[in-house]
Amino acid sequence: MNYAILGPLEVRSQGRPVEVARPRRRAVLAFLLLHADRRVSIEQLVDALWSEEPPRTARAQVHTAVSTLRAGLPEDLAGQLSSEGAGYRLHVPEGALDSAEFRSRLARARGLAGRHQSVEAVRVLREGLGLWRGPALTGVDAPFAGPAGAQLEEERFAAHELLADLEMRAGRHQELVPELTALSNQYPARESIAERLSLALYRSGRQADALAVVSALRKHLAKEYGLDLGRRIVELEGAVLRGDPVLQPAPEPAAAPAPRAPAPAPQASPRTGSDLPLPAQLPRPPAGFVGRAAELDELSRLLDPSGGGARIAVVNGPAGVGKTALALSWAHSRLGDFPDGQLFVDLHGYDRADPEAPGRVLERFLIALGIPGYQVPADPAQREDLYRSCMADRRVLLVLDNAQDYRQVRSLLPGSATCLTLVTSRGKLGGLVAETGAASVPLGMLPLEESVEVLGRIAGTDRVAATPEAARDLARLCGGLPLALRISAVRLVEDPAVPVSGLAAELTPEEDRLAGLGLPGDDHTVSRALDHTCLRLTPEQNRLFRLLGLHPGASIGPAAAGALAERDGPLRGTAAPLVRQALRALDTVHLLDQVAQDRYAMHDLVRLYSRESELLTAAERDAALTRLFDWYISVGSAAQVAVNPGGLQLPNDLRTLWSGPMPFTDNDSALDWFDQELANLTALIQLAAARDDHRVVWQLAAALPRYLMRRHRLDTMVETQRLGEDAALALGDELAAASLAVNLAIAFSMRHDPQAREPYERAIAVFVRHGDLRRAVGARLNLGNLEYMLGRLAEAAVILAEGTAAARELGDDYLLLRALGALGLARTDLGEHEEARELLTEALAVAEADGNEQMVETTRGQLALVLVRLGEYEEGLALGRQSLAAARRDGNPMRVGHNLDEIGIALAALGRPAEAREAWTEAAQVLSAIGSPQAELVASRLASSAPDSE
Repeated sequence: MNYAILGPLEVRSQGRPVEVARPRRRAVLAFLLLHADRRVSIEQLVDALWSEEPPRTARAQVHTAVSTLRAGLPEDLAGQLSSEGAGYRLHVPEGALDSAEFRSRLARARGLAGRHQSVEAVRVLREGLGLWRGPALTGVDAPFAGPAGAQLEEERFAAHELLADLEMRAGRHQELVPELTALSNQYPARESIAERLSLALYRSGRQADALAVVSALRKHLAKEYGLDLGRRIVELEGAVLRGDPVLQPAPEPAAAPAPRAPAPAPQASPRTGSDLPLPAQLPRPPAGFVGRAAELDELSRLLDPSGGGARIAVVNGPAGVGKTALALSWAHSRLGDFPDGQLFVDLHGYDRADPEAPGRVLERFLIALGIPGYQVPADPAQREDLYRSCMADRRVLLVLDNAQDYRQVRSLLPGSATCLTLVTSRGKLGGLVAETGAASVPLGMLPLEESVEVLGRIAGTDRVAATPEAARDLARLCGGLPLALRISAVRLVEDPAVPVSGLAAELTPEEDRLAGLGLPGDDHTVSRALDHTCLRLTPEQNRLFRLLGLHPGASIGPAAAGALAERDGPLRGTAAPLVRQALRALDTVHLLDQVAQDRYAMHDLVRLYSRESELLTAAERDAALTRLFDWYISVGSAAQVAVNPGGLQLPNDLRTLWSGPMPFTDNDSALDWFDQELANLTALIQLAAARDDHRVVWQLAAALPRYLMRRHRLDTMVETQRLGEDAALALGDELAAASLAVNLAIAFSMRHDPQAREPYERAIAVFVRHGDLRRAVGARLNLGNLEYMLGRLAEAAVILAEGTAAARELGDDYLLLRALGALGLARTDLGEHEEARELLTEALAVAEADGNEQMVETTRGQLALVLVRLGEYEEGLALGRQSLAAARRDGNPMRVGHNLDEIGIALAALGRPAEAREAWTEAAQVLSAIGSPQAELVASRLASSAPDSE
């Protein structure tokens, strides 16, 4: 046996122990073993290891733990641990895991007991119990270990109970007393053990000792828990006092080969004869079920007898995504695997009506399984015991639909591995997954083509195929949500005169879409389904959900969500714990979807629904948006400073002040933030522009240009800087407008587009009029660079020489550095290489004196080009490579491409054509990827250097 968890965690390979020393690795291995042969997602592992408060680096820590665990295992075991999608799977061969072997023996023993083969059942049970070496999962330190260990202990306890029943059935009462006494000492509050011990003592002729056991239990329950004895053990006490003949053992029935007789249950015997129909409670699956091949396969894997895990699956997803349809479609396709019937219940976990109480459901199930109503116990615990006894060794499919939480389904889960349970819920039911090893089957939106197929299945394939583009438009408007697709299809069926394009046109306006996704007089609508989900939210969770609908972007992080949710107080770079908890709660019921670590997205239809709520007043919405805008302005401005330290920073005009440090420690973290938030920033600019909130538009736009230049996102730069300039002009802020005009011109310049001249000249005129000579000189230098890029070298040299003189006069080192570098490039292109070297050498000295590392590396790259042209190839190559390394570190593709081009020129001059072509090939790829015009020049160098042209 390779793995053992029934006691301290142990690993063995070829009979030798394998040490798994680190606690995190032990916990990961234990959780994978509890889910052996099933894919475990990273999210499941994060929840299992940290529960409610995972660190920001949780996913990275999981990756590290799994990789180091795999590296530390012997080859034969390491090969069983594999990555699978966004998760991992540990393959455990049959007979290699003690808990799987124990469960297999327990199930086999129950079957043998049901066929009255007690001797063999006792042998199998003792083999299974012999696998235990102590409390399960001893030494595993993680939140999941306690519940999972408790579940295994319950199974161990059930095995002991069955063993006692079988031994007493065989008349071995005296031999059983020591074993039961030890168990009673270990579990002093367990009435079932005390009951069996008392009965064994009585049958051994020890009436006084039998009564003493009951008396000791009564005192213990009263003292420790304030409880009275249960009805059954009180009745047993009375029978012992009377010496009731009913306590004498009945002769054991002869062994019979008949299969699947249920284990005997106290007080009632399930009737399984042919006079009773098998339960067949599955409803018909909804029409229009399409796709879901991967999810159906995941459910079918539960039928694999070699799996060894719990035969339970939790199908979870948002309202209307088709959870019940999936469960019922699969269930109807596998009826032959469950010859003893199917049980189904709608638990109404998210309905307006009260959820179904587990006790009521147990009563219905017991009657369906053949127990007469008068024999159904009143006590919930006894009802649960009888239910599990009835299900033992039967092959029944159980569908628990629309569950609210784990508490609602815990007592409905069969104890037998021969049954299979499907649970559907809008919640993820992480407790059920962690405690029982259930498979989590998340259900997302349908892809576009399958969405169109749903429409065709219900409305008619020919009708949908006749207007394919209109059908695709309608499917897009439904957002891949099966409920919305079915409603739309039914509307087409009910009104054959309405074309598909007509219904799509009706649903196109956002304000009409949810109203259109409903049927007259039908409670089954998208809005009503979401109403039911929201019923289970706390007031603060509901408020945050409505506020999140105001966010126009693709996803949101906790800190930005906190800015929306805050009622008063300053903005911060981190979210309060209550906000994080609320986000996780909304994700759990799929009103949000966690799309990455600390990132949450909202489906389009859910967003429309959240905005329709009357929970928030117009003033509350405006205040929340103002806080959100100001949060992005503050953080975006700080990120730009980190990306471009020492650069011009326009003053912010905020309605809400900031408190605490900004969430950036370096250039890389700021770039990462921009990468993550760019879509949100552009969406917020467009939203603010639609609201005529000019203050927000120009300030958000002003926070973007340095990042956009670094990433060469020129279309976005043109769009945002135009909007920003217009907004600043609308407020009468000429200087802010001029700064944004310069950014707009830079975007055109990077494309070598002459359109840049007009915004440069517009900005220069404003700066001169306001006496801002520094910014006027900076814009003039940019204009000189434009002329240089357009090939107008003489004109560029004149403008840049004037700019150099102006920078010296102003005593501005940053402007002088820019001017010297630009003028040096112009001079070398004019053939004046020595003058260029002098200019760039001075520029490098200025950059080094200022400590501006970015400009140091940029200037080194420029100087490398000049040195190559002067024939100093080795020196130029060394400087170019140094500059290239810095450009790669900074993530600046424009500089990377330029440096690679210069390195290729140097290598070609040194007689190393193969290396030169390698550099030019990468340069062409990098520059083409960002749409740089220089890519064509590099490509021509590459073509002319081809081997057949040498």
